[in-house]
Amino acid sequence: MTADRVSDVLRVCQEALGREGAARAAYLDAACGSDPVLRREVEALLAESSAGGSGFLETPPWAPAPPALAVGQRLGPYEVTGRLGAGGMGEVYRARDTRLDRTVAIKVLPAELSADPERRARFEREARVISALNHPHICTLHDIGQQDGSTYLVMASTAI
Repeated sequence: MTADRVSDVLRVCQEALGREGAARAAYLDAACGSDPVLRREVEALLAESSAGGSGFLETPPWAPAPPALAVGQRLGPYEVTGRLGAGGMGEVYRARDTRLDRTVAIKVLPAELSADPERRARFEREARVISALNHPHICTLHDIGQQDGSTYLVMASTAI
């Protein structure tokens, strides 16, 4: 969903929250017009609001989660030196390999995802695929491990 679309959905939803019954239905008819997808998205948020109480729009769903690792924290012999980014399968950190004194990238599958057998299997498949490839534009996998319930991959850091 684009940022403009999210903005439209939130705007219509916030306006609809201020109306009740027939007034809300009439507003949604006018605001959503011939866009049934917009109507469904707004109605889903309104239903969530009714089920979850007030304030559900105060924290947007895309708000960043706190980092899984802190600078200075260690995963085995790897010392985290900074956060690089996050995605659907976890977070990526810059770290120092204290054994070989080199900079590496660590991709961490958070504990809540590591506990899901399907997600962990997908992460491990990713590791096997990466380790089987040898190309200058594909990262080199150095290590895979687990600590404190989280699974992680350690990769070459030539691009960071």
